[in-house]
Amino acid sequence: MSLSSQPDTDYQWPVHALGKESKRRILCDESQFRIYHETLLQDEQHSRFYQFPNDAFVFILKGQVYLSDNQAGLALEQYQGSWISPDQAHKLVLLSPHLELLIIAYQGNLAPCAQALYLESQTIENKPITSNQIERQMLSQVESLSIELENYPGKQTEHLHYHRQSGQFIITLEGEMGLNVNHAEVTIEPYDWALVKAKQRHFLKNNQTESSLCLSIYSPPPAKDRVLVLKKND
Repeated sequence: MSLSSQPDTDYQWPVHALGKESKRRILCDESQFRIYHETLLQDEQHSRFYQFPNDAFVFILKGQVYLSDNQAGLALEQYQGSWISPDQAHKLVLLSPHLELLIIAYQGNLAPCAQALYLESQTIENKPITSNQIERQMLSQVESLSIELENYPGKQTEHLHYHRQSGQFIITLEGEMGLNVNHAEVTIEPYDWALVKAKQRHFLKNNQTESSLCLSIYSPPPAKDRVLVLKKND
């Protein structure tokens, strides 16, 4: 499930060079979204332009940027993001020597559903939802997609469950996550990722003593879609 253990036959897209050290890779290509990871160095890529056929979300993993269109702009820092519209090109200017970012781009015939959020900073402002000491904070939610930051204290494990309809893309931001899917476990290290399909039984856990942080992208949003799996001794 992790990037390092994905069979080559599953994801054959090459890493695209954007400079000597700057690069782009496709992490995930599903019917509803495609996810890119870019590593950019200011000496090679002072700025880049982005435009996609549908709504796209730019999320900053590391560094600072200024993102703008023809009418407005905003600065984004680590763990902040913004929706960009398909109607025009957007310019991203690096404000730090080294930048890591994700782009979550809608695919298919989904109508634009983030119009009210275009070029508005999506950041953590609300009180986190705590379940078994796991903090989940909603970064952004629209009709077909939700993005959450999830903080797992040391040695914390979530309950075995599945989602009836939602797929879940997971990327570790800090620390190290363990993912168990159908009794098979993989380790997700920083900037490594995994995809859990609907109806797959799974749970995330933090095997370390320090807290770990991950980003979860759900499509569709998992409201009332989570089903706990009870063990015989529960």
